[in-house]
Amino acid sequence: MIRSTAINTQSGNILVYILGAVFLLGVLTVMVRGSSTPGGGIDEEALIIRVSEVQEYGQELERAVSYIFQNGHSEADIRFAHPDANPAYGVITDIPTRQVFHRDGGGATYREPPNGVQAILTPWYFTGRNSVDGIGTNDNSGQGNLRSADLTAVLSNVSKSFCILINEKNSIENTGGNPPKDVNEIELNLPFNGSYAETFTIGGSAGTLETFGKLEGCVEGDNTPPVGTFHYYRVLLPR
Repeated sequence: MIRSTAINTQSGNILVYILGAVFLLGVLTVMVRGSSTPGGGIDEEALIIRVSEVQEYGQELERAVSYIFQNGHSEADIRFAHPDANPAYGVITDIPTRQVFHRDGGGATYREPPNGVQAILTPWYFTGRNSVDGIGTNDNSGQGNLRSADLTAVLSNVSKSFCILINEKNSIENTGGNPPKDVNEIELNLPFNGSYAETFTIGGSAGTLETFGKLEGCVEGDNTPPVGTFHYYRVLLPR
């Protein structure tokens, strides 16, 4: 009886080791799939999670902007400085109460884009040079250009599958299984420093009607940025 018990105990231990090894292999597989080539190797379930992360981050940034207004600052005072961000955004110690990523300002966390959603790795981009058609003021004459430019967050070079899913969640039509194409172009080179000027309109009569009035969406480039690239936008402050 004693010998039989010892054999059963050893068999049970071996089974535990085998199950543990299988579990660890599964975890490793998920990690490899989620951190491999940018824009590839991400399954549908992981993609849904990533889309939710991006949407939640957009909400966090919107709240941060509203907190800055509560601190008594204007729309031109808002800043996106952070030690890990492009130096063009300034320095985070420059009036902390107006800084989106400072605890005394907006209190938002500076985040890198989630793994697996971009074909080309680029950081979040914040600008006052894009206007989303159907959002805020659409007066494009004279000083209206300054009024109609929205404060937007852009995540460029996302995968097509990410783009399609984010549009589905915002009731934006992906005609023929393709994200809408924006021929009006998107500004991606002028980080926000307090200035607003409508350089390009996302959507519009000559562009992407599917995104009209949508605070969040994703479009394919047509020229600048180029065809075959996909870009997510989120309006943080309609103007």
